[in-house]
Amino acid sequence: MDTNKCKTVLILTAQFGAGHVSAANAIKDFILEKDSTLDVIIQNFISASLPKMNKPMVKLYENNTKYTPGLYNYYYYLKKSFDSKHDISHRLYTPKLTEYILNTEPDLIISTFPLAAACVYNFKTKHPNIHIPTLTVITDVVDSLEWVYPNTDMYFVPSPEIKNRFVQKGILPNCIKSTGVPISKKFYLDKKVNVPDKHNILMLGGGRGLFDFNEDFMYWIDEYLENHKNNIKVTIVTGKNKKLYNYLTEKKPLNNIKVLGYVNDMHNLIKEYDIMITKPGGATLFEAIHSQTPVIVKVPKVGQEIENAKFIIDKGIGFIYTDEDDLRDVFYKISSGNFNSVLNFMKDNMINFKKSIEYDKIANYTIELINNKM
Repeated sequence: MDTNKCKTVLILTAQFGAGHVSAANAIKDFILEKDSTLDVIIQNFISASLPKMNKPMVKLYENNTKYTPGLYNYYYYLKKSFDSKHDISHRLYTPKLTEYILNTEPDLIISTFPLAAACVYNFKTKHPNIHIPTLTVITDVVDSLEWVYPNTDMYFVPSPEIKNRFVQKGILPNCIKSTGVPISKKFYLDKKVNVPDKHNILMLGGGRGLFDFNEDFMYWIDEYLENHKNNIKVTIVTGKNKKLYNYLTEKKPLNNIKVLGYVNDMHNLIKEYDIMITKPGGATLFEAIHSQTPVIVKVPKVGQEIENAKFIIDKGIGFIYTDEDDLRDVFYKISSGNFNSVLNFMKDNMINFKKSIEYDKIANYTIELINNKM
């Protein structure tokens, strides 16, 4: 064996939402900043096993979460309490992914998606003589058993509460690190400077530019701002939804709202705003926490987002609304100054929550696993 060969870290991820990939990229950056001699490979586990399945599976996920959330949730909550060892869906991907792992010869495998962790479990079970430490990064504020496998060496979890729940389920405490969902350091902010009685609101529809309210409501905001330009500024980011972008900028242009398409500097954008109206994705929540930007989200319909919304409420870092009347009421309160104390409360809670997680130890724990390899 070549002892001079640089050590390799394989990060397995998936394209079901942006959070799994962004976590993988963040971890890669943290590791290389700590030790630039390591070779860090990010791989979509489906592309490495059955590449023709990737687009259909992503499309199926998007359609299920959009059109049949009830069916999606039934399966999601079944897996939440169902022993992951008995789920057979991952066996489809394991053979080819096993070949990929054997060819790559990693010194550490990190999974940022539960099915990837399942395949790694299968690999380790079938090759007990190959010792590769494995780490699983949980990218939503959930304690679902679909992430849990008996031969996983370490877990990165979003909060101390999730750590407590996993200990209750039998995982050893020293194997669980409360790091938060890993996000780029570009979102880190020490102190937020806000102008009193001037509120900048950022409206995000995720990468796909799908909002939880229709265009009519956007035009209601636009009209409302006509008389509140002095204390409210609103920006809408349409992401990859070019049809919506063209509609809001050309076909029926908004007069008082700034409209952006896909942006590459979201970290800079979020830091400039006091409030985000957004989707309750795991990565988004931690981008907000590190940027000290409270979130406003609609009551979600999809399993992991429902759990994330509970986290928002429990930690007091945002506001959950039910319908557009609720959201109108938020705008009324913001423009009248009645929301100021709530926003300050949420920002303070974000600062306090950050103190409860070891987000600055992500690279340390990862490299510790590599160095402890037998």
